[in-house]
Amino acid sequence: MTTGVFGMEDAAVQFVNRLVGRKLLHVCCEAEILDFDFAPLALHAAGCSRVCKGNDILVTTLDYQSWDLQESTHNDEWFYIEKFRSELIGGVVVSVGLSPCHDLRIELDNQVIIECLIANGYPHYEEEQEQWVLFEPTKDYSGAFLTVYNKKVRFRARWQAASAELLSS
Repeated sequence: MTTGVFGMEDAAVQFVNRLVGRKLLHVCCEAEILDFDFAPLALHAAGCSRVCKGNDILVTTLDYQSWDLQESTHNDEWFYIEKFRSELIGGVVVSVGLSPCHDLRIELDNQVIIECLIANGYPHYEEEQEQWVLFEPTKDYSGAFLTVYNKKVRFRARWQAASAELLSS
């Protein structure tokens, strides 16, 4: 296992770079999470995340805090995703960047930028929190899976998932 850029395994960095050339096919909200479909890859932005276009911030996960505590879709996060959906969908990833703290920045050819920022420092009372997850959705959960937490990264390559399944049979 070799360590690559910013202490992340080379295989994990290569996995993130597989986003380049992928088209954003779908975006939606699930509670305080922004979900992006770049088939065959999916991104769950669970931490502090935002979507920008040009010099304008279109939506952030913090927009969920406007929730009316009644209906799960009654918040600015859902409102702005619906409002700007047509501007987001169809953009193709032209570059992907990772900061030393594992912040993720995805630039699309339609001037849309998706950022997943590591928002939590050292947790005092709980386990580390998931910040963002990039994975290959499969029915049997055998796809590659990269989970970025506050201070650590977990990467399971596709072949690791398949070999774990063989070992358990």
